[in-house]
Amino acid sequence: MLIELDVSFRLARADDLAALEWMGLFTRQSAIIADAFTAQERGDGAMLLALTGGFPVGQAWLDFARAGSASCPRIWAVRVFPPMQGAGLGTRLMTEAEDIAVARGAVAVEVGVEWDNDGGRRLYQRLGYRPVGAERERIDYAFEGYEMVMDIDQQVLRKALGER
Repeated sequence: MLIELDVSFRLARADDLAALEWMGLFTRQSAIIADAFTAQERGDGAMLLALTGGFPVGQAWLDFARAGSASCPRIWAVRVFPPMQGAGLGTRLMTEAEDIAVARGAVAVEVGVEWDNDGGRRLYQRLGYRPVGAERERIDYAFEGYEMVMDIDQQVLRKALGER
């Protein structure tokens, strides 16, 4: 039996932030979620949401503040709620994120994908993203007295927006 759901896309609002923790899956990252929303409020970022029934079933964030990112923003935190994976939401999120970048004057976008995320890499390459390098990103955050520092090794892929 196939179930069809209406999905809409929009930027995050303050009242969405708790739901972006996805029932505890990302609660420890609530500070990162809040920081991304603050960046959106400043105009340095965008938090794109895919919603069904008012619940965010997918998200993709854009960073316009990194060095050189006004013309080539980084798309990050691309996530699809686990029960919804494989339904094409990742593709739609990336297309919508690219549209946001184009509207802000970008000529290219890039995404970082962890080396063990073969599914993500296949998706990005199918959408026209090509490897341009690698980087280690350090994430430092705290949650209710719990502090964590993570080094994320990732491949960087880029897509010229004229290729769409």
